[in-house]
Amino acid sequence: MCLPKRVSGAAIQSLATAIGNLICFNFGLMFGITPAHMTLYESAAQTPLNTATDPAGTAWLTSYLFLSAALGAAFSGCLALRIGPKSVLLCCGLLQIFGWFSIHFGFDIVHIYASRIFGGVAAGAAFVVLPIFINEIAESREKAARLTFTIELWRTLGILLGFVLGFYVSYDYVNIVGCILSCSFSMLFPFAQESPHYYLHKGDLASLEKSLRWYRGIRDLDDRDQPEYLNELAEFKAEMKGQGKGIGSAPFWHSYVVRLICVSFLLTICGKLSGVFVELNYAADFLGRTGYSTELNYVLLAAAQCVGALFARLIGPQLPRKLLLCLSSLLAAVPVITLALFKQFGYSWSLGIWCERYLPIALLAAQLFFVSFGLYPLAAVVSSEVLPTKLHDLLYSLASGVSWLLLFGMIEAFNAVKTTLGPGLVLYLWVFAGASIFVGLISLPLLPETRNRRPSAVQREMGYVRQEGVAKVASAINGHISTHI
Repeated sequence: MCLPKRVSGAAIQSLATAIGNLICFNFGLMFGITPAHMTLYESAAQTPLNTATDPAGTAWLTSYLFLSAALGAAFSGCLALRIGPKSVLLCCGLLQIFGWFSIHFGFDIVHIYASRIFGGVAAGAAFVVLPIFINEIAESREKAARLTFTIELWRTLGILLGFVLGFYVSYDYVNIVGCILSCSFSMLFPFAQESPHYYLHKGDLASLEKSLRWYRGIRDLDDRDQPEYLNELAEFKAEMKGQGKGIGSAPFWHSYVVRLICVSFLLTICGKLSGVFVELNYAADFLGRTGYSTELNYVLLAAAQCVGALFARLIGPQLPRKLLLCLSSLLAAVPVITLALFKQFGYSWSLGIWCERYLPIALLAAQLFFVSFGLYPLAAVVSSEVLPTKLHDLLYSLASGVSWLLLFGMIEAFNAVKTTLGPGLVLYLWVFAGASIFVGLISLPLLPETRNRRPSAVQREMGYVRQEGVAKVASAINGHISTHI
């Protein structure tokens, strides 16, 4: 990618992140069009397929999307270490192109299933690898956090656009939009450089220097004498020399390993179990005849989480991580608990017709707002700040795979537990509330505060190394906790 000489490193990092976020946006778009298109596939008069499909057949669309996302997430961490995060993201872009082409040219429900499988694998891998890529190209941990918060914003915008296009735009035009976005990513992202950390692990110093110069906006030979660039390059060289000598490594105590796994799994799995995808996919069932029209209900709920993600992007990086995670989790649980009680006992509350009609959608919108404001985006941010770099990549990948698999199970079990009286819906609402409360209560004693703190201090508080052995040569490359395992 040919860039002007005066483009700053921060602008280049933001540009690369924005292009990478097109994958997250595309996943949101494919997820958003699913509820509207399920009705279309079941209609004998309006179906774009050769034959209409029954509700049992269309129910597998979301299931295949999440099941394949679990597969993509589980293997993406190891794949990123082997071929590089940029290469994994490029593969994700190609899979998304196949997915949209399968929808556009498909004439059977099997082709639509294939589109969800392609899109799911791409999304599952991208949601793991993109935060890794952002953390490795950012100059500091704070800049990495700001860029990582944008992933949630792009995902929610994609879902919102998916609902709008799915309900209000022609079927063929929606697929063309998806194809254009996927092709745009695949044409633009190859010009970005691979992460310098990938070349560090490969021992390729020449490529590492080239990548580092590109992401720091170093264009002229004179700019290569900048102290910041030279210091960062010296840290990379020291880390590269230490790889073969075991410098910077430390014994992993059993308690520390358990705590690491708990941190990664806790945040990642509970973020998925907070109910965002289930509620958006089955909003018509959760709301019933309340709120507005079915189409407008979906759009309003998607807009609520967009607003939450926007607030997270604007003020989230300036707030203490633990405080934001705890408050957003507990506040997200309050509307869900209220809605569960309303569905169970609301008939005796005598709130009036207006409240009975609009209270459910207001509560669901509030919950989606708080989840997108803190709980969901912080799962990626905090995990990257408390875990050693290489171990984070592996554990975050595994935890994401498990969380997508659990989400697949919840989607599959939804129709089985749902009844006309709604006890199954109430059970799901209590699960969502329990996941949020669990994060809120556990985050304070379990997680260290990472904002504006050196990696060495986080290492010491987490029990990674003793007081005298903290953050030696390879402690703080790009603000990451670095280690060899």
